[in-house]
Amino acid sequence: MVQKLFHELPADEREGFESACALHGFVREDFDVAAEEGIPSSGGPNRILREVIVARVAGGEARRYPGGAGAAWTVAFEQDLERDVFGFPLAD
Repeated sequence: MVQKLFHELPADEREGFESACALHGFVREDFDVAAEEGIPSSGGPNRILREVIVARVAGGEARRYPGGAGAAWTVAFEQDLERDVFGFPLAD
C-alpha cells in the first residue's frame, strides 16, 4: 500500500478540494489530506483501489472516501461540508 499526501494528488482533485473548502469558508490548511493506494480488492488482481482520508486539523473529525478514478471523492467531501460534518470554519 502506498500513501500519497495532498500535494501528490492529481491537480483536478486538489483543485476540487480547494474549491469545496473555499465555498464553505474553509482553507486547505484546515485539513490533512492523504490517499492510500493499492488497497486489496475483491474485484480482481488488476483492480487497484484507493481511499482518500480527510481529517480536520482542529477538532480531529475524519472521513474516508472511496477514491476511484477522478475527483468524485471531492463531491462527497463537499456534501459533508454542507452537512457540517467537519464543524464550522475558524474565524481569522
